[in-house]
Amino acid sequence: MNAKLVQRPIAAAVAAALLVSACVTNPDGSIKMDDRAKGALIGAVAGCALASASGSDCAKGAVVGAAVGFLVGWYFESKKVADAKQVNAEYQKQKVAIPKKEITPVAFSSKVTQAKPDAKGDQEVQITSSTDLIGYGDKVPEVQQKYAIYDENNKLVEEKIEKLTAVDGAGRYQTNSKFTKPANAKGKNYTVKTALIANNKTYKENSYKVSFQDGGAVMLASVR
Repeated sequence: MNAKLVQRPIAAAVAAALLVSACVTNPDGSIKMDDRAKGALIGAVAGCALASASGSDCAKGAVVGAAVGFLVGWYFESKKVADAKQVNAEYQKQKVAIPKKEITPVAFSSKVTQAKPDAKGDQEVQITSSTDLIGYGDKVPEVQQKYAIYDENNKLVEEKIEKLTAVDGAGRYQTNSKFTKPANAKGKNYTVKTALIANNKTYKENSYKVSFQDGGAVMLASVR
């Protein structure tokens, strides 16, 4: 029998198992697929396709793809909350030199908060960031935010880079993102880092210690 024909149902089984673990049955009997489940399915299919195309094991590709696919479940949005005129004027009052021919970042801060655990015990950690860009240049910089989560051994758990699509010039921008902490993270400590990148150069990085305690409490501490 063709090995690839065998690999396909194996990959499907892997994806199905991941989907079952990430789906929730509603009181009315219907099934809700959360973002992580959707990401797992997309990742599994993509991983299998890539593995098959390169002559590798489809099932292994599905497993790797599913793990990567969970990042699709991250929520992120960016919006402009103050225009260029207002922000430039604010910094002029603070005696900050406003660039005449370019737009540059001048401030970046992040705030980490928690939401109440859901019925499964999973809990959302929310990150709200504020970015100030000043200047009078015509060229709009490419601005991104990088999110990284490290475990107690400083091993990277998840990483995501998002473009601030709302950026259209100088001004103040707010971004909101979140990730879900699984119930088995209780008693563990993590480091959450957020960084602002403008035109491929890191402007500033913020770091937080996040500790998930028994009873659903989340201890937050700013590192820098």
